[in-house]
Amino acid sequence: MRGRILEDTVTSEILNICEKAASPNRIVAASIHGPHIYGYTGKRKDVDVLLIVDSPRLTLKYRHRRLRSLKDISVCLLVVDQKTFEKDTEKDWLGGLVVENMLTPHQPLINRDFLWDHEVKVKKRIVIEILGNLVLEYPEMSHELLIKPEYFMFESMARKASLYPPITHRFLDILRSNAPEEMREQIMKGFKAALEEAADEELLTFSNGHIKIAKKYIDTVQRRKLRVINLLKAVRNAILRHSIEVFPKMMRSLIEDYALYTKQLFESEYSKEVHLPELEDPKKYLFIPTPLGFVSLSEKVTIEDFVKQTFPDGSNLEVETKKIGGALNAVYMLKLRGTMEEQKIIVKVFKDWYGWKWFPLALWALGTRGFAVSGKTRLAKEYAINRFLSSQGFHVPRIIYISPKERLIFQEYVEGENLTSIMRQIGSSKEAKTHLCTIVSKIGREVAKAHRLNVAFGDCKPENIIVAYDQRIFFVDLEQAERGGDQAWDVAELLYYSGHYTSLTSIEVAQSIAREFINGYLEAGGKIDNIKRARSPRYVKVFSFLTPPHILLVISNICKEVLKGKSEKDSMEKPAHVIF
Repeated sequence: MRGRILEDTVTSEILNICEKAASPNRIVAASIHGPHIYGYTGKRKDVDVLLIVDSPRLTLKYRHRRLRSLKDISVCLLVVDQKTFEKDTEKDWLGGLVVENMLTPHQPLINRDFLWDHEVKVKKRIVIEILGNLVLEYPEMSHELLIKPEYFMFESMARKASLYPPITHRFLDILRSNAPEEMREQIMKGFKAALEEAADEELLTFSNGHIKIAKKYIDTVQRRKLRVINLLKAVRNAILRHSIEVFPKMMRSLIEDYALYTKQLFESEYSKEVHLPELEDPKKYLFIPTPLGFVSLSEKVTIEDFVKQTFPDGSNLEVETKKIGGALNAVYMLKLRGTMEEQKIIVKVFKDWYGWKWFPLALWALGTRGFAVSGKTRLAKEYAINRFLSSQGFHVPRIIYISPKERLIFQEYVEGENLTSIMRQIGSSKEAKTHLCTIVSKIGREVAKAHRLNVAFGDCKPENIIVAYDQRIFFVDLEQAERGGDQAWDVAELLYYSGHYTSLTSIEVAQSIAREFINGYLEAGGKIDNIKRARSPRYVKVFSFLTPPHILLVISNICKEVLKGKSEKDSMEKPAHVIF
């Protein structure tokens, strides 16, 4: 027996075995799976066969029959009724136990069309589940993701292997077979058909060889809150896998996988030369765009690597790296000096906020505002919201490059002053106060524009707003920003945090800043309700640690005053009801 396709005499004998195993029921479909299909048998010589029968009763049994023509080879027969098979195809009823073999290369024996239809169905279900998981894992970045079709193949393998690690060997055998590219293409054929159907249903779109998740589907997933559902499904799958280990006679091939796995695990503990095999990282096939090209989410580029890649001929390049701040993140200024000019780049390192550094921030906003603490999550938010706001005409630091594995973002350096510095320098100059009020009004308009796009900045304090030397307003540090976030928090944070600095000058300045910001915000279409909510004790209490109580009261009263004036103006503009 050589090659991928079994000889006719062997195939004929397998068909006879199938007919006897199905009796008295009719055979609906049958297919051959396993190493004989892809020509990498190793120590396994058995032939795996999936047999679907038209039985009125639930049927799930395992049969082991020896071939007469090849006495050292047996047929391992998994027999299942059509109804159970279809439920596993459509709803993962048995955790994919029955249709799992549809994910790998197989040779149809009976009813090729039936098998193909169900292969596409199961792969389409997997595609939709994976897309949903991506939206949940990368809520903001999912809008920007560019996915290679192969991602779905490797991700489905990785999911199965995570539930039952020994099955890794089965997938690796496929990828190192006699014709690995042909095997990949056979697997991908069903996935490509499934992707076409998903595109027809407007779940995704195709873009130059990549796949983008449709915004409509992203919104649908986020509304459904699928995280719990997928978690329960994973638990159920794990339980089903456990049941296979409890009843080993049912799946002899899996026990052989397990034996090989444990053997290598044992050897790896005593020898540095033996390593457990690993599947290819699926994230190699997930990309995000940057000005320097597409970056894979598996990319692991350090600051030094970035300099070498960006300036391959760096013999005349002077590089200086200087830490410029960041209590919770490490922020560096990267200066690159060439023969002609100096270039400045900001590098942010997104660390996980766990431990004592994170605790004061959590305590500060307890019960009012939740913060993203994972470095991976905050990096994704910074990247995605930056890209979105930039596309909508906002001024944000241009992202130059991103290294997901190292959790680095390289951004342009914005020449200018942050709002905090301007507030501290105000003094008693009338011109300085007028200039500050103009800036704050402009900021109010920009914040309102973002809110109209359903984006909340999440950390809208004055030091995260830079006024460039040409008077453009830049929003930086967008790692807490999100679509659908708490807009009232943005308003409250900017107003009350500003009071912390203006309290050093005068109450009049605090009043002017609050009034100008609110007026600019409302004139640009900001919601009145966000101003009302910003006055509530829920928000005010958070800033009592930073801003003197009398300044908090002054700002809250300005909110009330502006809202009252707005309400009176609206009532005067409404047409009077005339009664005849």
